[in-house]
Amino acid sequence: MAAKPPTPLARVHRAAHTVQLRTPAGEVFEVPFAGTAWRRLKGLLPGGETLLLYPCRSVHGVGMRQRLEVAYLDQQLCIVDIARLQPGGFHRPRWSAVAAWEAPPGFFREHGLVPGNRLNLMESPVGRQVS
Repeated sequence: MAAKPPTPLARVHRAAHTVQLRTPAGEVFEVPFAGTAWRRLKGLLPGGETLLLYPCRSVHGVGMRQRLEVAYLDQQLCIVDIARLQPGGFHRPRWSAVAAWEAPPGFFREHGLVPGNRLNLMESPVGRQVS
């Protein structure tokens, strides 16, 4: 049996600070990348706009003060679900997801992103930071 090809995010170096995601409409977002345990633990801190958590099947709002919206992505970067997260809340695992893209409420709707949309991963320079 042939091995499955790796997910596009599996090829991103863990030290990368950002990734670029292109939407079906052609918008490109440079998104901070949490590919290490420490960055995932810190999560989306106040002042941060968005964050891509990988690997990730669910998120929680423990310690959060703001609501957010989460788009769960599968291995091919298709959006499998978009859900709101309240401070202190929890999301059940999305078993088909490998990543979670956190953003302010309404972000995904504002950019026309819905479940079923496929994003494309573009190359970002390793180590480049975005404020």
